[in-house]
Amino acid sequence: MSITKRIRKSGARVYEIRVSRGRDPETKKQLTPYTMTYAPPDSWSDKKAQKEADKVAAQFEADCKAGKVRTKEEERAYQAQLAKEQAQRPTFEQLTQMYIASRKGVRSENTVENWRVCFKRAGRVLNGYLVDEITPAIMRDYIERLQGEGKNEKNGRPLRYKTVVKHYAILSTMFDFAVEREIIPISPMQNMKRPKPRKDEEIREREAFTEAEVKYILECACKEPPMYKAMLFFALDSGCRRGEIAGLMWEDIDFKTGRVTICRNGQYTAGKGCYVTTPKNGKSRKLILNAPALAALKEWHREQLKILMALGLPRTGFAFTADDGGMRNPQFFTSYLSRFQEKYGTAHLNPHKLRHTMATISIANGADIKSVSEKLGHADASITLSVYTHANEEAQNRANKALADAIYNSRTG
Repeated sequence: MSITKRIRKSGARVYEIRVSRGRDPETKKQLTPYTMTYAPPDSWSDKKAQKEADKVAAQFEADCKAGKVRTKEEERAYQAQLAKEQAQRPTFEQLTQMYIASRKGVRSENTVENWRVCFKRAGRVLNGYLVDEITPAIMRDYIERLQGEGKNEKNGRPLRYKTVVKHYAILSTMFDFAVEREIIPISPMQNMKRPKPRKDEEIREREAFTEAEVKYILECACKEPPMYKAMLFFALDSGCRRGEIAGLMWEDIDFKTGRVTICRNGQYTAGKGCYVTTPKNGKSRKLILNAPALAALKEWHREQLKILMALGLPRTGFAFTADDGGMRNPQFFTSYLSRFQEKYGTAHLNPHKLRHTMATISIANGADIKSVSEKLGHADASITLSVYTHANEEAQNRANKALADAIYNSRTG
């Protein structure tokens, strides 16, 4: 990026901002850069004008990298293509391609990959339709079949409620996009209610391990190799998401104080491989580990250094490393817990259940909602309260009993 100050004939100051687009991969010629002009008020001093120009340039560069800015040629090509597509009646498949193209560069690779998975499954039923031929009845039937007959392609099990809701939300948003672009007058999902969980799932979604079960899991974890032991202790103690566990680096842990900064989220897509983004709500957070979890991490840290040195692998800094020393695929933790479950007989062991268990036990034993919410990384404490109402009621019952013991059952003399 470059900022050039120029003085126009009128005497006005302007700053020309240019952001490089690199070179054409085939011709190797320099591509036309993204450009903009910023003109500060004449009353400003040079120092203030330059400072503001730097801010404008930084935001412009960020927008360019996020795909929000186009060159004149790109804009003309984009508008021409858009006009051409709008003049036609697109098929469902064409609509999905238009939707992805309009959002690419603005959304994360992982989000786009989730869209592709959703559209691929829906396409088996809907690709034969023009978009304006898709009726509410067709979409209602598809979502009902998805929930009742849909199978996970990897394990052949019925789709989880959260997966069905995710597909419902993605398709709803895409049809809203079609309405916005005037491809169709009304979304076929406009009046469709959000799917409800099956009865067997309704219980399972709220499931958490008991304190006795957690103690058994930790006892079993101590029989596992150091990395897996540390991973389990950390997951139960921190309540972190599996991507946050995959993205954890040693520099994020203060072994003296037990403080951990959660500032990375490991993700994986087939096209991009493993990569790091920010946590789910875009914010970093700090939490404090208990001594046993910290001790398990220290043990693994020492062991990891020995392994990397012995194999001549680079120190990438990731706490839980793959065989090549790099970051692990977040899915690895889920797969490992499945093997752990079979080995030790723990029911429905998965990363989310460990996260749910940490929050449930903490609240049920008197932890306040706000503190647990911050530890979980929820954007708002009301989210935590809505999910863990049952645990909060138990904590309040204990608080009521403590109050009763103090003011009603005690004898005053």
